[in-house]
Amino acid sequence: MVTTHSKRAAWLTASAVMAASAVPAAGEVYLSEAQALAMVLGERAVVRKEQKTLDETLRTKLERSSNLRFPESSYTFFIAAQAGRAEKYAIQVNEIGKTEPITFMVGMSPEGKVTEVVIMIFRENRGWEVKEKRFLNQFRGKTLRNSIRVDEDIINYTGATLSSKAVARGVKRALFLFDAFYPGEARYKLAPASQFALPLPISPVLTSADSQGSLDLYRQSRYAMGSICEIRLWCRSADEAHRAFATGFAEIGRIERVFSAYRDDSELALVNGNAGSRPVQVSEEFFDLARYAGRSWRQYAGSVDVTVGPLMRAWGFRECEPRMPSRTELLEAQGLVGNNKVSLDGRMRTVRFLRQGMHLDFGGLAKGHAAKRVARVLQKQGITAALVNLGGSSLCASEVVSAATVQNRCNETGLAFGEWPIGIIHPGDATQCPVHLLLKPGWSLSTSGTSERQFEASGQILSHILDPRTGWPISGIRSATAVARSGRRSEVLSKHLLLLSAREQTATANQLKNFDWAYLEGAQNGAVALEVNSIHTPPLHRFQPATVNSSLPRPCARICGQAS
Repeated sequence: MVTTHSKRAAWLTASAVMAASAVPAAGEVYLSEAQALAMVLGERAVVRKEQKTLDETLRTKLERSSNLRFPESSYTFFIAAQAGRAEKYAIQVNEIGKTEPITFMVGMSPEGKVTEVVIMIFRENRGWEVKEKRFLNQFRGKTLRNSIRVDEDIINYTGATLSSKAVARGVKRALFLFDAFYPGEARYKLAPASQFALPLPISPVLTSADSQGSLDLYRQSRYAMGSICEIRLWCRSADEAHRAFATGFAEIGRIERVFSAYRDDSELALVNGNAGSRPVQVSEEFFDLARYAGRSWRQYAGSVDVTVGPLMRAWGFRECEPRMPSRTELLEAQGLVGNNKVSLDGRMRTVRFLRQGMHLDFGGLAKGHAAKRVARVLQKQGITAALVNLGGSSLCASEVVSAATVQNRCNETGLAFGEWPIGIIHPGDATQCPVHLLLKPGWSLSTSGTSERQFEASGQILSHILDPRTGWPISGIRSATAVARSGRRSEVLSKHLLLLSAREQTATANQLKNFDWAYLEGAQNGAVALEVNSIHTPPLHRFQPATVNSSLPRPCARICGQAS
């Protein structure tokens, strides 16, 4: 059902268009078993899989000693061996959140300490924040003897209490099971080498061919830059894909060490800690992005501002505990915001804050920059075509390296190699994709949105997206997607479009005609107001869900403040 709401937008019911990439009934899959094992045990680990049966006697003993439930009849352990010793253990756990199970993997050392926790599948509508590393890292080093209580030993995420408690219970259960099945010295002993196996080679998710021979689609996800990052590759072989994944994720890690606002050892941390008292010399890459941020701030009248850090702290977004700041706190924070208070010296390549207490946070701008950089690195490595997807909100398609390949199409999808179908989710319903578009080689896409986390303050329902011009979070359920040649430009455009009021959109209508964008706004009845401006990326409404690959990526803004 489609009805006209105004001259500017059409209203679609939530069920009008359903993308193949919508969240399935099974939940949001962040990591496959193989991907989780690579993160927990290591990509090159020699791994053995062991099935352990839980009889009634042991079940009763565990439940009495732990005050936890152990409903499964068997559990699967994964053991990584190195230099003739059991190096690490891992177990996959399911734990009920509010109403649905959360699937995650817990890594443990032979000494019984938690080494890693990663979320694999999340099935609830809310509470997804538990997949964030800032939450999961709190479990590292915990043992069976430690208390693991949310709000006491583990800092809770506001709005994700039930999910936080579920993960905490699951980690505790994993420790009890490990101790029960591998007591004492038994956990150090290895079974015969023949019972272990090297990791299986990575397998393509889609097989095809072009005029030059076989061409397969590979996919790998890892956690970086505060979110799940995925790279998809059209490659000639599994070895080529493995080398490309290593290169691509290494580049993401390098950029994170430059721009992360959550690492004490990042270049950004050095600037934030010292630029208030003296000029800080920075890398060429840092200076270039800081200069671009300043230009964007001036061009878009302050709607995009990387100095928003003090406001994020005032509203509690930095700690993911939103609160209403006092008028004094808000005024003090606003006094520290504005790119005109950042001094850049191009000759000396230095950054200086003109006021003490300022704080840069590049947020999505760093992700857009990273997505484009990784795509270029993979292109230079000779990868036929790649899609870099950082957190579902910053995407970039590499140029196709072979002119002959551009003329070929994948048999299963009917799309040219290097073209990527994208579904943009309904801002209020993650199971719906009202818009499909095609991301062409060499183009970047960014999405900003308010749908994931909201809170109430002074009788208003507010989002975690701040408008630097007012100092207040914006309200409503909406998202904005922009497509551009530059990853950092698409980030700026999507954030600018999201913050524009209806009156501002009308006033800047001519400017908005110059780039590709989609603006979605949720309504109380579940409908969505949709407006699309398409120049280079026509919406793919002609594609039916069944004809689009089921692993279609979804640009989905899932941001707490501007986590980098």
